[in-house]
Amino acid sequence: MQLVDVLDLLQRLFVAAQHPDVADVRLYGEGTPQSPAGVAVKDTRGGSTYLWGTTWRGETPVDLPEVLPPPKLGAQRIAVLAVKLLDAARPAELKAWRLVALPDLGPTDARGVAPAGVGLVAADGSRFLLRATHGGSQTGDPAEDPHPEWRVPEALAI
Repeated sequence: MQLVDVLDLLQRLFVAAQHPDVADVRLYGEGTPQSPAGVAVKDTRGGSTYLWGTTWRGETPVDLPEVLPPPKLGAQRIAVLAVKLLDAARPAELKAWRLVALPDLGPTDARGVAPAGVGLVAADGSRFLLRATHGGSQTGDPAEDPHPEWRVPEALAI
């Protein structure tokens, strides 16, 4: 499995989930240091969050929270959402995935312990790390989830 396959799978999951705060999902980049490959999720306020392939030392597994973090914590939100969607869909192409924290990343009071990415192992044994980043909207990102009633669809399939 290649990184582009993982990103394509995630793009299809984000679209299939039909989260009301997601306005667009697209792949980007060339997979080089100058142009990292990733998936961009644009929200209804115009901001974007990203999961992109990288290498990083010292990833630490993090427990998956029950509640999706608010848009203001965009990097955490997209990483948690991705893992929740993977848990629901259980794609055969992957044998394992987990939410991870990365050293020196996260809010000042939670550096190295807040969700900052997703670690994945493909069925063929290939390993991937997707770092989560956030480009806020010009109108600001709410500190509360605008759609707390939304749940991952039970029959999520891609």
